[in-house]
Amino acid sequence: MPGRDRLRPWWSALALALGFALGTGLLLHIGLGRVAGLLAGARWFLVLVLPLHLAQIALTALAWQAVAGPRAPAATAFLLARWLREGVNSLLPVLPVAGLLAAIRVLTRRGLILPRAVAAALADAAVELVTQVPFTLFGLALLVAARGAGAVSGWMVLGFGVICTLVAVLVPAQRLGFARLAERGARRLGWAGRIDGLDAALARIQQRRRRLGFAAAFHLLAWMPGAAEVWLSLRALGHPVGAAPALVIESLGHAVRGAAILIPGALGVQEGGLILVCSLFGVPPALGLALSLVKRLRDLAFGIPSLALWMVQERRGGLHSAAWLGTRSG
Repeated sequence: MPGRDRLRPWWSALALALGFALGTGLLLHIGLGRVAGLLAGARWFLVLVLPLHLAQIALTALAWQAVAGPRAPAATAFLLARWLREGVNSLLPVLPVAGLLAAIRVLTRRGLILPRAVAAALADAAVELVTQVPFTLFGLALLVAARGAGAVSGWMVLGFGVICTLVAVLVPAQRLGFARLAERGARRLGWAGRIDGLDAALARIQQRRRRLGFAAAFHLLAWMPGAAEVWLSLRALGHPVGAAPALVIESLGHAVRGAAILIPGALGVQEGGLILVCSLFGVPPALGLALSLVKRLRDLAFGIPSLALWMVQERRGGLHSAAWLGTRSG
């Protein structure tokens, strides 16, 4: 189908291939057996990272619900949407927007009309992106305090610059008529009436400053379990670090992923970035790569069930995607 082909442009496939080659090269260079031995030595202790990530998903779901406004679906609907969004983005070789579209579909099936579901998804993504700026700055400040300004390398600045650029583009766009352009484009594509009201829905969300503040607070809290996950994982792998280094590794690791926004799952780039950040705190390359694989295994543990549940629900619903774009009350 043409719509599916748009989710897999040639440059996305090329980026995925390059990322896979980089990740495979790192694994072969460091030694597959060595990394596997580190993971095997950690045994069941690595299972403890799962509740930490579940807490992270729950906090981001509460942020999304706060943005959606009054009479939004129950928190469980946003928990499912966020869970599915991460599963699609982590495991399927498609653009990052695909996970957001799948999550929007979940919300429409829980009672939100399409314009309001799209508006809530866009606003929540913007709030999350904005909160990543102070989180990354905090990590950089801790790094400078621990290792000096010379420890800040160009790729860290690049990752932070990409995040700031996205904030500078996406946040004003939601206030300066982006939604109206989207409505016009939908009408030209023959989707008249399907997302009409998106601009008004975004405007209502932006007027609810208190709810946006709650969402920002939830997102800021949601970054913390990731740092705890790094701390616990490295301890389980036999190389404990302090709380501050763990926070630096997590914050700059996300900055690296931000710089690799066009590579599905930041494949290869996440691995190389974590090896470089971890090395600043004396963590050997094999352990940095093992830490990245712990995150990949965690993504599999959460992503596979979310995709399976989604497929079951789609079969039970028996709805074509075109029908989903129709109107629903709520």
